[in-house]
Amino acid sequence: MTIETILSRLDKVKKTHSGYKACCPVHKDKNPSMVITEKNGKVLCHCFSCGARGSDVVESLGLSASELFSTEYQGDRDAKYHLKKFKLEDEMAVMLYEQDKRKGKYLTHSDYKRYKLAKARLESIAA
Repeated sequence: MTIETILSRLDKVKKTHSGYKACCPVHKDKNPSMVITEKNGKVLCHCFSCGARGSDVVESLGLSASELFSTEYQGDRDAKYHLKKFKLEDEMAVMLYEQDKRKGKYLTHSDYKRYKLAKARLESIAA
């Protein structure tokens, strides 16, 4: 998989000085709010609107998370490490959000969106 394959499935792709920006397919973006770069055999994605990252983006495009890593990188232990790290980050985000909610802390709309996204990723792994 190359970055070009992912870019070809996105809307309103524009070249930037450090990579690309495009509309986020996770939340049906109308204006480009997601950045996409390629570094050391990995495709990195981040949406500044909904908090989606590479694994969310490829899943919404109907691709596997392994598609974010070059062929040489896929067999590497680092790829497995990153996928495991994503899961741990999601578990922590869900736990912290639910803990703050129980304590009655004010939570922003963006915190809630990130919580829902992390929870959905964890549920898809469990299924």
